[in-house]
Amino acid sequence: MVELKTKITKTGVLYIPKELREAFGRNMKIIANATASVFFPADADYRDVLQSLDIITKDIKHRIQLQKQRGEALHG
Repeated sequence: MVELKTKITKTGVLYIPKELREAFGRNMKIIANATASVFFPADADYRDVLQSLDIITKDIKHRIQLQKQRGEALHG
């Protein structure tokens, strides 16, 4: 699992790293709420997206556990 950082320009352009552009293509969908968002290829099956989100959720929970063990701040 990879965690990438990116920035949004003053004009609102979000830089998508090359590895993601190559994997996802140029047509994507974004679903967002007040805290997080997910973007994925426009032609992806929602069941596959949901399965991937389950894997990501497990990874985030694992990262939280590791931070607790190390005594690190959780707001990362």
